[in-house]
Amino acid sequence: MERIVVITGGSMGIGKATATLFRQKGDTVLSIAMQIDEEYPEESYVADISNEEQVKNIISQIGEKYHKIDVLVNNAGIGVNGALELVPSDVFDKIMDVNIKGAYLVTKYALPYMKKGGKIINISSVSGMFPSPFRSLYCFSKSALLMSTMCQRMELSRAGIDVCAVCPGEVKTGFMKKRVRIEDTNERYGKQVERAFAFLDKHDGGKRMPPEKVAKVIFKQAKRRKSKPFVIVGASFKLIYFGIRILPTRWVLGLTNKFMGGGSIE
Repeated sequence: MERIVVITGGSMGIGKATATLFRQKGDTVLSIAMQIDEEYPEESYVADISNEEQVKNIISQIGEKYHKIDVLVNNAGIGVNGALELVPSDVFDKIMDVNIKGAYLVTKYALPYMKKGGKIINISSVSGMFPSPFRSLYCFSKSALLMSTMCQRMELSRAGIDVCAVCPGEVKTGFMKKRVRIEDTNERYGKQVERAFAFLDKHDGGKRMPPEKVAKVIFKQAKRRKSKPFVIVGASFKLIYFGIRILPTRWVLGLTNKFMGGGSIE
């Protein structure tokens, strides 16, 4: 049965791969992004998802045309690296607006068109589960999205609307190249910031999973009668998650800080 699927950030990366897979399976996919999907312009809407009026208008258009939304994938997001203290306030606001407020707004206006059996899939990240030095803003934005997923899963259970978080590891997209880089430092951090960025740049071209792998996980959760509360994508990250649950937090922080290039914890 054909479903109406709405995907934010559906014009590139994970969003694009997910849209392609759903279409291949016979679903109608509507993309909401900052740029039009030139392959499917009639099913593409341009909007800043942190702008409430734009989101409200677009979801209303979708609702009036299709009369329902079966699957919502909140995928749009922005990355940022740098010492939290030195992140400009306007960058903080932008990250929160897109990664958290955007998902909130799209969900808020999509829900009136969703019925029993509907699916909301939020694309969080392993960064929302694992602490990383000089990624704190991105980590806690994705952690907030993961927590809101758990809360809404409970809130919407009576209505029969399923909510799930998909948490990918490192994915081969242009996301890392487009992340905001705050390379400023001061006497508190010394060369830690420089070393942290060197680590990220060194591994930026390393082994990363293709976005199609994440898309398959998203599609699988959308097809399940009852999805999992959250799914980690990437075998090594599943192993890391197991490790951080059994090891003392002090050890986890110390090892992660040293491994990620920031330095050691006293």
